[in-house]
Amino acid sequence: MMNFLKKYQDQLGLLLLWLLLIFIINPIGDFPLNDDWCYGKSVKTLTENGYLKLYNWGEMTLVGHVYWGFLFTKIFGFSFTVLRWSTLILGFATLLGIYELCKLANISRWMAIFGTILCMVNPIFLSLSFSFMTDIPFFCVTIWAFYFFAKALKTDSWKPILWAIFFCFWAFTIRQLAWVFPIVFLVTMLLSKKRNLQNLAKAIAPLCTLIVFSLVFSYIMESNDLLQERYNSKFGLLLENIKNVDKNLIILIFSYFFRCMAYLGFLLAPIHIFYMNRYTFRGYKISAIVWTLLVTGILIQIGKVLPSLDNIWIDFGVGPTTLADHAGNFTTSPEPRAPQLFWQMVTAIGVFSSVALLFHIRQMIASVFKKRQVNSLVVLSFVFYVVYLTPFLIVGVYDRYLLPLFPIAIVFLATNSTKVPKKMYKYFAFSFLILMTWFSVCAVHDHLSWNRARWKALDELVDSGIPKNQIQGGVEYVTWNFFSEEKEKWWESVTPKYTLVFKPTDEQKVVKMYTYDRWLFGDGVFWLVE
Repeated sequence: MMNFLKKYQDQLGLLLLWLLLIFIINPIGDFPLNDDWCYGKSVKTLTENGYLKLYNWGEMTLVGHVYWGFLFTKIFGFSFTVLRWSTLILGFATLLGIYELCKLANISRWMAIFGTILCMVNPIFLSLSFSFMTDIPFFCVTIWAFYFFAKALKTDSWKPILWAIFFCFWAFTIRQLAWVFPIVFLVTMLLSKKRNLQNLAKAIAPLCTLIVFSLVFSYIMESNDLLQERYNSKFGLLLENIKNVDKNLIILIFSYFFRCMAYLGFLLAPIHIFYMNRYTFRGYKISAIVWTLLVTGILIQIGKVLPSLDNIWIDFGVGPTTLADHAGNFTTSPEPRAPQLFWQMVTAIGVFSSVALLFHIRQMIASVFKKRQVNSLVVLSFVFYVVYLTPFLIVGVYDRYLLPLFPIAIVFLATNSTKVPKKMYKYFAFSFLILMTWFSVCAVHDHLSWNRARWKALDELVDSGIPKNQIQGGVEYVTWNFFSEEKEKWWESVTPKYTLVFKPTDEQKVVKMYTYDRWLFGDGVFWLVE
């Protein structure tokens, strides 16, 4: 027993920390969050009626996500609390994957543990772990597919490739974006391994098998009339944008790229800054200053400072917050909000921190030109960045789409680095981690606390005899209760007499004030008006 505890002390420590966060935040509450009402509705139909039904809201494959939830609701009964726990389990599996990936990349134990915890308390990751959105399950299988592809590169063995293929299949049943993974591995093999018949077979095997799997999957889904009307619509948009590229699209691509770099830079700031001091080429200081001033200035000028990507990390908390007076505003929360100067400073820190990624890319390219060996895991990480991020830059980026890039950035920068930070740096790193943990835990707690109070208020209104269609309870309430594939304008079924709002207007009559437990700044209050 002692040998087991000693061998897995890091993993067990991560588990205890994860369980502590769950206990503090409290995942309980039978209500949908964001778009997970749609996925929950599919699980509910499968659990209670015994057949698979994918509703025409999204465009993803989704089947694997629905059946994962079904495994839990079949045992414990349907509720969003049960579905939330199914995601929390995969959240921990993701953290294990990140830690094991860091070990595989020969990163120091200190940095592996710190990097994993930093990913754990990332507000985007933590918030989505307390939902039934598809992002955490997809993130989980992405990390494990990446891990086994990386292991295949290190060991030149077929066994990890077979495991990687398994996770590619699983990922494809959640999102079509799984196509990225075997393409990344193929490109990496061609760039970093000798081009012989055996390596070529290893390189193309994952892509070929995923092609066959996707064809069989699509045939089964089409034969049983299970595909959504919008299935693959993002792929169509991608092709259309590439075909009709213009100046506005190019500007938008650069805008998304700068924002993505700022997000990655800020949320991984201690790690980026730690590795930044190893770059001492001529002009590196002026390059960092110019990049920081230029990109930060552009983002301030166009009004896209952090957090400006929809819709999890918002100003000031996590979301989205979707009452009637706030619906559609997916990057801000109700008051109070942080001053603009604060977000401009956060953006500047993120942009400056992202310099480490750019400098490492420069170093990698310089090594190629000088015919020096580049570690295959570094190549794999870089290729993943390019292939994964490019489609989103063309069709649009949500902050949650960036999740896989955070741990892969750590691998990209830290592979084969056993360097341990000095005491002064550790003070900075732990200070950042504590502030991030405080914000993320409080923000996720407040978001769930508000939703518990909101749905309790809605249930009380319905129990008092008020028809559901006379209540405007926010986006999730309307979609969960009134979404219809038969009605084109199903939302018009709601003709509200009573509305929940964060801030009543002078024209609205206040019926009741509701309060909720709020840990971040501001009052936990919302109102029922008519």
